[in-house]
Amino acid sequence: MDTNTITKLITTIAITAIPIIGAYVSKVILGNKQVVNLIQVLSPLAKDAVVAMQKLGATEFLEGEDKLSGAIKIVTKALTALGFSDADEALIKNEVEKEYALLINELDQTYPQMTEEQAKTKEQAEQKQSELAKADELAKAKQALADAQAKVNELQN
Repeated sequence: MDTNTITKLITTIAITAIPIIGAYVSKVILGNKQVVNLIQVLSPLAKDAVVAMQKLGATEFLEGEDKLSGAIKIVTKALTALGFSDADEALIKNEVEKEYALLINELDQTYPQMTEEQAKTKEQAEQKQSELAKADELAKAKQALADAQAKVNELQN
């Protein structure tokens, strides 16, 4: 046999084997309903988790890794509640990252993320507001004390 004949034989065998192998793999995958259900459920859960973390990032400063781990926790918790307690974390992480990549442009426009500087400014404003509230409360207390002292003086006379 020459090389050409061997090549044609291998090609013919490969072409014949591919549909058979594909059918077997499809049968095995479709036969396992839990895997099919997991695949159907994972994408929407990952999408919702990514959106939730982006919403949170609009009001709080979060690093990218914090958002990723938060989204993974959300999906893991939801899958556990649905009965998928042994879902692979790498699979979940990949799905979350895929959904993030698909949604990032839209999410950045809808939920602009808080920067570290904005978080510091917000914290300072909240602290100042707290101080003003305390000062206002102190002024009211002093006024109440003065009114009470005036009433005591009035009653003593």
